[in-house]
Amino acid sequence: MENFDLTPEEAAIIGSTHFIRLKNSAIEKVMGLMGNLQTALAAYDRDTDFPFEPEWLLQGGKISKGEQYKGLPWVMLDYPRYFSKTDVFAFRTMFWWGHYFSATLHLAGKVKAHFNTVLEEAYMKLAEAGFQVYLQENPWEHDFENGNYCFIDKLSLHEWKTLVSRNDFIKLAKPFVIGHWGEIITDVVATYATLLSILDNKRGA
Repeated sequence: MENFDLTPEEAAIIGSTHFIRLKNSAIEKVMGLMGNLQTALAAYDRDTDFPFEPEWLLQGGKISKGEQYKGLPWVMLDYPRYFSKTDVFAFRTMFWWGHYFSATLHLAGKVKAHFNTVLEEAYMKLAEAGFQVYLQENPWEHDFENGNYCFIDKLSLHEWKTLVSRNDFIKLAKPFVIGHWGEIITDVVATYATLLSILDNKRGA
């Protein structure tokens, strides 16, 4: 028979509104931070000469939130966000409660194919910049647990090229410590700039 008895800790939490109010307040501040981040990323786009296809920026940004990414609250900014049935050009910044912020470049379909050669040749640049690459077949896991990601500098060049060509998508990512709240926008924009510069491949980044 299922046990519905509360532990002392659970009983203390459900008898108080304090934690929920704090949690709601914190999530609203994360939402605000994501809004400011989108503004900063869009400002960078206006100043860069990266060769965006028009449709990659057409949809604008989107901030979403939820309560149950692996049992915990989350907030997500997609900017830029180009998602078609087969093609993706998206830069996703995610806050995962109790864990970290993460910044992920997701390329798929024709977009990814367009950058295949550049990605293969960017092995050293990406490795030296501390990026991790997604290893799983399902592209919709977002966390760094359970072997989802691997530091690129842990791969040989041959392994890297094999990984780049293996699927019709690729995800390159970095996590950021939640405690570095004041630096998140600067750090994520810098990560975005580095990735665009590497993809552009004409600036010697």
